[in-house]
Amino acid sequence: MRRGLLCLILCGWLSLTAGCYSVPPPLRVGTNVWPGYEPLYVARSLGYLQDEEVRLVELPSASDVMDALRLGHLEAGALTLDETLSLLAEGEDLVVVLVFDISAGADVIVARDSISRLPQLAGKTIAVETTAVGALMLQAALNMGGLTTDQVNLVHLPLSDHLAAFRAHRIDAAVTFEPYASQLTRAGAHQLFDSRAIPGQIVDVLAVRRAALDDYQYQLRQLISAYFRARNDLQQQPQTSLPLFNQRLKVAEDDLPHQLDGLDLPDAATNRQLLSGNPSPLEKTARQLAVVMTRHNLLQQPLPLNALTRADFIREAP
Repeated sequence: MRRGLLCLILCGWLSLTAGCYSVPPPLRVGTNVWPGYEPLYVARSLGYLQDEEVRLVELPSASDVMDALRLGHLEAGALTLDETLSLLAEGEDLVVVLVFDISAGADVIVARDSISRLPQLAGKTIAVETTAVGALMLQAALNMGGLTTDQVNLVHLPLSDHLAAFRAHRIDAAVTFEPYASQLTRAGAHQLFDSRAIPGQIVDVLAVRRAALDDYQYQLRQLISAYFRARNDLQQQPQTSLPLFNQRLKVAEDDLPHQLDGLDLPDAATNRQLLSGNPSPLEKTARQLAVVMTRHNLLQQPLPLNALTRADFIREAP
């Protein structure tokens, strides 16, 4: 009897204690498959990230990440800068706390061998995902080739469907990136255009809901620290890290070492420089990009960007 009473008292005390010191829910971070985001998954595989603190949510496409943010199913998302601007224009209040990568040739347009110059895209069928990056790449290539969208046949397809469409001769070209670009190249496509022609316009970032910043300070610092540890492992211990890097990409072994070609991955010190200041260098880039997006009807009007970035979640580089 006394032992039973003691157990009841103890259980009640533990319940009250758990209520006072409840474990906060994990930070939910959405990503699609992209080489610049994969160090996050290397970090998870190596135990640098704990699921009870940070939960990586794997989604099929950038569009799905954006939808999940709109619906409040995520606190943060891995997005391109222009996708972040599109969400800001819709009223989503986001802050950039990390620059994953800057595309310098990683985003490409591939085409059949019979198409060797951009003007030859006239009358051809081009697959493009319904994203701002796809629109930016396509518009830049058409402008350079002296073409308009009325002179080509556009097919809006998810990236995962491009290879089958190419093999079935339903498309002649595709706006794509790794790992899909390598798959198309192996099927007979060749590179016709890449993001070096639009320097600094395609930037991948970690965007976080402003309302979540205070509640998830610890998790954000853990996430970003783990990302840089994994990034360094990929550079210094590729034999160990690359197989983990390939868990989601699933590219051929010969293609694996080239998955980060055309990507500039800023280190912690460079990230702090890009995100610091009022306005920060990245915020200046965002303002220029907003003007370009407005010109191409990807935004209704340039955004009044203020306090877009924060560098304080990144620890000082050793």
